[in-house]
Amino acid sequence: MPRGVRRLAATLGARDAGISLVELLVSMLLLGVVMAMISGLYMSASSTLGQAQTLTANTRQASNAMNEVSRVIRAATENPVSGQPLNDPALEEATPEALTLYAYVNLGMSTQQPLKIQLALDADRRLVETRWESTALSGGYFTFSTTPLSSRIIAETVAPSGTALFSYLDGAGVPMLGGAGLGTLDTSLERRTVSSIAVVLTLQASVTDDRSAVTLQNTVGMPNVTLGRTTP
Repeated sequence: MPRGVRRLAATLGARDAGISLVELLVSMLLLGVVMAMISGLYMSASSTLGQAQTLTANTRQASNAMNEVSRVIRAATENPVSGQPLNDPALEEATPEALTLYAYVNLGMSTQQPLKIQLALDADRRLVETRWESTALSGGYFTFSTTPLSSRIIAETVAPSGTALFSYLDGAGVPMLGGAGLGTLDTSLERRTVSSIAVVLTLQASVTDDRSAVTLQNTVGMPNVTLGRTTP
């Protein structure tokens, strides 16, 4: 057989032999490394995207909740009571995680009557707004229903912290219950002295996950109370 033909046959035979076991193992190893890198990048990107979406949702929810809380507090008004020389204070309840007040809101409605409104954390640490409607009495006085008119959740998963959700400030802007503002204003005289309320609202995906926590702070005055306050 001529030399050229033998060389061609040898080349074709080498090609038909395929790849060796070592080459196959190396290829599989490299493929595994590449797949692991791609999988890691995908998982990291998915986690980052999910956290960013949660953070955005918490920010939007915290902003909406703070706007509603601020609107209600700014509308706080003392409640005149027939036969009493002093009005009832605007705040009926004042604790670190709940407040109940009288307020004139939604003044565009045909009936401009006060509401009693509670902003409080429930057992699942959701911030709930509950409203009671009023009934007009003679002489410009009102009585309030014992059955809630409405109740809605305005913020989910309010994170516990060393700072009160609500703390109460006097006319000089000084916390009435110490520097942290933690505590309850038990008497009407104490509640009558409140001029503004500091709100610290922290929202996160769960009470154990602070990676997506969003905190908003605001000090809200009560102009109706300040201007119309009666002196004890």
